[in-house]
Parts: sequence; C-alpha cells; structure tokens
Amino acid sequence: MNISSYLLALFTSVGAMTLFSALMSVILKYELRENILLSKVMSGHSLNQKESPKYVTLGWLVHFLIGGFFLMIYTYLWLNTALIQHVLGSIVYGVIIGILGILGWTILFKITPNSPRINYKVFYMQLIAAHIFYSLGNFLIFSLLG
Repeated sequence: MNISSYLLALFTSVGAMTLFSALMSVILKYELRENILLSKVMSGHSLNQKESPKYVTLGWLVHFLIGGFFLMIYTYLWLNTALIQHVLGSIVYGVIIGILGILGWTILFKITPNSPRINYKVFYMQLIAAHIFYSLGNFLIFSLLG
C-alpha cells in the first residue's frame, strides 16, 4: 500500500468515526467527539470553556495518530490474513479496537486531574459504534483499491 492510499484510508476512517461521533453528540446532546474530548483532557478545561487553537490542533493530531496506529494493524491484517477482508471481520475489528479505546479512555480519564465531566456510559457505548465506522471506512478503501 502506498502512502497516498494509506492517507486516503486514514482520512476516510477517522472521518467516518468523527462524523458518527459528531452526529451522536447532536442527537444525544452529550459531547462525544473524540478530538474535542482529547483537547479538553490535554488543556484541563471543562466542556463549556473555549479551547485555544493549540489544544484543538493537538486533539486532532492525537486522534489521527491513534487512528494511524490502528490503521497499521488493519493494514497488516488485510495484507497477511483473510480475517478482515469481509464486512463481518471488519466489524469485529471495530468492536475489538472500540474495547481497547474504552480501556484507553478509562485510563486517560483516571490519570487526568481535571477530566471533562461527561456521561461515560453513553460515551463508551457510542465509542464501540464509532470504531465500527472507523473499521468499515478502512474496509471500503481497501476493497476499492484492491
């Protein structure tokens, strides 16, 4: 896989995940966007405090770096196994990394002194679905590019 294909998959998958989280934020009226929550954790600000461009940028950067890490694993599995070369396998991958995401966020919220006050149950439930959208975004690009 060349770098442009990798970047296309990264932006598609992280974009699909982020759009899903943004939509769920509007529907459920909770802040569920990962990039926003990351910026709040890094700045120590509450959800209703305005964030500086520095932390907004860092939130996006961290979100894409983590997405890039999981995309490397996805790429390896796609190229070396048949596990995720179908929709169901990609959904399972999304669930697995969603669970890993919950573990990561739980640790992050526990070690951060001023974690944003959110509805954790709602956030973690939508996080599983968001990671499924992430994985299906990768599946779409990998399937189209061969």
